[in-house]
Amino acid sequence: MFSIKSLFSKLFTSNGGQRIADDSHYLSLCCIVKDENDYLAEWLDYHRKIGVTHFFIYDNGSKKPIAETIDSLGLADIVTVTEIPGRNKHVKAYQHCLDHFGNSSRWIGFIDTDEFIVPKTGDADFTRQLKGYEPYGGLGLSWLIFGSNGHKTRPLGGQLESFTKRSDIDFLANKHIKSVVQPRYVQSAFKSHCFKYKPGYFCVNEHLIKIEDSFAEPSIDTVQLNHYYCRSLEEYQEKIKRGISDTKRERKLDEFYYHDGESNRVEDRTILEVLARAKTS
Repeated sequence: MFSIKSLFSKLFTSNGGQRIADDSHYLSLCCIVKDENDYLAEWLDYHRKIGVTHFFIYDNGSKKPIAETIDSLGLADIVTVTEIPGRNKHVKAYQHCLDHFGNSSRWIGFIDTDEFIVPKTGDADFTRQLKGYEPYGGLGLSWLIFGSNGHKTRPLGGQLESFTKRSDIDFLANKHIKSVVQPRYVQSAFKSHCFKYKPGYFCVNEHLIKIEDSFAEPSIDTVQLNHYYCRSLEEYQEKIKRGISDTKRERKLDEFYYHDGESNRVEDRTILEVLARAKTS
């Protein structure tokens, strides 16, 4: 008889299943990726600079194994890679992370490699901001969709310097949130954007307003989640080929033109300012 437990028992983890000590980390990140090897270095480097000390990456059948890329970056000691092939594995990966690695971290953020957490308190260290949310089950971060900046092909520079234009805050897609949770207060992974919490605990936004599901009015006063949804037209076409890990539907090129049409309206270099502060702190 098929069960989630039997599926998870077949997953291969890069650390050979070695247990990470309880409370080893204050903040870790978890993501599921497929053929995004070229984007990992920038994503890992940035989030290390804002206080993340471990990463749980689920490889959804990449042509070049993610573990090889991590080894080549010399980051195998801070990145745990687990292979999870097949379609629609987002929530299963998140549940595996909670079950097997949840005790290792006070907080785990569940985001994608085209999403970057941007603290806006003047302190580049996001962990200090999180301390104010310890009474709650999770913190919901509002999306800000970034556009292509007019790039048809992949630019030579990194995402953060190449894509600096975003949507207005009231763009409908920005109602999505992503979750940074305290595993000890989580009952289960529910959707790729939100979780079910144990009795007495729930997710809040930056101003401690309760968030019930995957959506909330955008709130970006003290933290925002830059979502580099579009990148360049060339990169979006590659994204279509990779498919979508949290649903069985196919991605359409029309979605690029719709999002990009709304997402080059505001110049937003906040993340570069955070990066500059992190380098000097």
